[in-house]
Amino acid sequence: MKNHWVLILLFLGTQLFAQKNNSQLTATIIGSGSPKYNTERSGPSVLISYKNTQILVDMGNGTQANLDKIDTKIEDIDGLLFTHHHLDHNEELAPIFIQSLLGGNNTIIAGPEQTTSIIDHILSIYKEDIDYRLSKSGRTLSDVTSKYEAKSLTGNNTFKIGDITVSYTPVNHTIATLAYRFEANNTSIVISGDLTYSESLPLLAKNADYLIMDSGGAIAPGSKRKGTKANGKNNGTKEKAHVNLAESSQMAKEANVKTLVLTHFNVTVIDEDATTAELRKNYLGNIIYGEDLMTLPSSQNSASSANSNLNINYPIVDTGVIEYYSDTAKISKPSTGNSLYGQDATYNGNQPSYTDNENGTITDNVTGLMWEQDMGTKMTLEEAILKANTSKLGGYNDWRVPTIKELYALIQFTGKVKGAKAIDMFIDTNYFEQPLGNSNNGEREIDAQTWSSTEYVGRTMRNDETIFGVNFVDGRIKGYPKYNPKTKTKNKMYFRLVRGNSAYGKNNFNDNGDGTVSDYATGLMWQKADDSIGKDWEDALTYAENLELAEQSDWRLPNAKELQSIVDYTRSPQTTNSPAIDPVFESTEIKNPDGNRGQYPFYWTSTTHLDGQNPYASAVYIAFGEAEGQMNGKLMDVHGAGAQRSDPKSGDKTDYPEYFGPQGDVRYVYNYVRSVRNINGLQKPDTTPLSVPKDKPLKQNQQETNSQNTKNRAPSFRKMLENMDVNNDRKISKSEAKGKLKENFNKRDKNKDGYITEDELTRGNP
Repeated sequence: MKNHWVLILLFLGTQLFAQKNNSQLTATIIGSGSPKYNTERSGPSVLISYKNTQILVDMGNGTQANLDKIDTKIEDIDGLLFTHHHLDHNEELAPIFIQSLLGGNNTIIAGPEQTTSIIDHILSIYKEDIDYRLSKSGRTLSDVTSKYEAKSLTGNNTFKIGDITVSYTPVNHTIATLAYRFEANNTSIVISGDLTYSESLPLLAKNADYLIMDSGGAIAPGSKRKGTKANGKNNGTKEKAHVNLAESSQMAKEANVKTLVLTHFNVTVIDEDATTAELRKNYLGNIIYGEDLMTLPSSQNSASSANSNLNINYPIVDTGVIEYYSDTAKISKPSTGNSLYGQDATYNGNQPSYTDNENGTITDNVTGLMWEQDMGTKMTLEEAILKANTSKLGGYNDWRVPTIKELYALIQFTGKVKGAKAIDMFIDTNYFEQPLGNSNNGEREIDAQTWSSTEYVGRTMRNDETIFGVNFVDGRIKGYPKYNPKTKTKNKMYFRLVRGNSAYGKNNFNDNGDGTVSDYATGLMWQKADDSIGKDWEDALTYAENLELAEQSDWRLPNAKELQSIVDYTRSPQTTNSPAIDPVFESTEIKNPDGNRGQYPFYWTSTTHLDGQNPYASAVYIAFGEAEGQMNGKLMDVHGAGAQRSDPKSGDKTDYPEYFGPQGDVRYVYNYVRSVRNINGLQKPDTTPLSVPKDKPLKQNQQETNSQNTKNRAPSFRKMLENMDVNNDRKISKSEAKGKLKENFNKRDKNKDGYITEDELTRGNP
């Protein structure tokens, strides 16, 4: 023991560093693998730590080597627990137990039936070896046997190891198996062990911060997912040993755990998008894919695990923008400190990622929402609600009309429009059918708006009842009259039904008391008060990039989808005498162009809106006050507070406000700023080179460098031509088609002529 304390003193600095985080209950995944030998994943093992107490759960192959990597000594571990006694979970029990015995630490060894018997057999088999090693320090076996206590656990019970409370319950597996719950300092971590669906686990894991779960059913890249149900049954005669994804997600849902952590993987690499899509059918909380030596919680882990204590139910999908613009042209990537640095493409968020379920539904792998692929024909809101209530699409009966925030999750600002003429859709047409307006009925191409269930709390135009919708053809949110002003009949629009993640779009604000507001639903932190003065777009970028607030300097101008996430569609100047934002925020009151007070600003986003004669000249804004326009010489709210439009990026301040378009939209141009940052500080800047020449489009491989999930996004038709059009006839034949396009060729070939044109690919069903 003297030598042991000398060693501690010699490495005091290391020990103090290691214990800095021990004021919080943590779980370190020592091994995330399976019985299959894997150089990247050791056998199952988790280390639970709090203050000076450490508990090791299971001891698969490689446990000792990985403990050494994190400078954890066997003799300092206070508890050795087992979920069950399959070899891959207790392979290193004998050497670890003997080292603990020789170290003389007080240790509790516990697990299901056979635990005490196994310990007795180890002492019997290795008695001579143990006696020999003890004799070197003048000790005997009887001197150390009082230092440990072995228990075979049955039923449900609770006990303590040091400062950690341990509860356990039996779960279903091929042999006696226990799941454990660890609690300390208002944090709870549950380890399931190997299991099939067990009613006991959700009870044990109720409201836990982390549920570390058997990864049964996790999808490997390139493999086909199995159609499983959360019933614990299989169709064969072989006894079922492990959960499938439906069962694990169902138990996590029933337990209402904040974070589901998958471990015990059979393969090195997991298709996280595909696996998440399956889990999202039941579970809407945070999902982490375990790796060896990953500690939970820890800001040093991946972005997903750093977010794990935020309970992010409202993840913002990135706009998809990867190119850079000035107010006149496409440009190469601005360098840090440049006045155009900080625009949308500078930062990589949750890249759009979808799964075609091949049953008329599309799963958004980021949000967990499942969408109707083809909207069908236009209908009234009441008809859409009836359709949702009676739909059995994909075998589900819980469809609904989406809110405006749910619907806006689908927009992508890689779209392009020129006035009323569509060019590229503002939605991924590789997954979603997007019609155009019917010119035979006198409609413009952009007259293909998709309505939401969100009705404007105020009135637009001349006292019109109004419903918010997203136009995926021209890239805007507007309020549309519920009734035709002339005929007084109900207007009809397109509706795209949705199901899943009912928490999506619901904010969870917290005033931090330092001039910032955190939204724990999205993981974003906001500037509480706006900048209080109008700026053109370039100055807005510079202001946000240089902002230092609450001891943070990584502020930025939000993109369109980030800023829209904080609109409060239950508020408006007409009904609450406030902007359409939660009162936790502070907003500058301004005068409208008629000189009347009670108006609130438009706010800049970092996102360019590709529209008009010069598609680079305008950027997206969100109207938190009324989206006013001047019609027949009268100023009125034409689009509703909460609309998303765009303004010119620059102009002579004396020329604005001005009026533009058929509704006489007010253009302010000198708009306001509310800056944003990630709560965890892990928003990643784009890391592509600075050498993209002006006005030269990025090649396909450059796009892939810029995106975490580019494979899930449909490239533009122009880029498809670059890769597939062998004979340069500006269309793609079936023999030329590749990948997803080849799979969906017959569906895209609307006129059945054996070719796909740009019109057929990008315009859906005109």
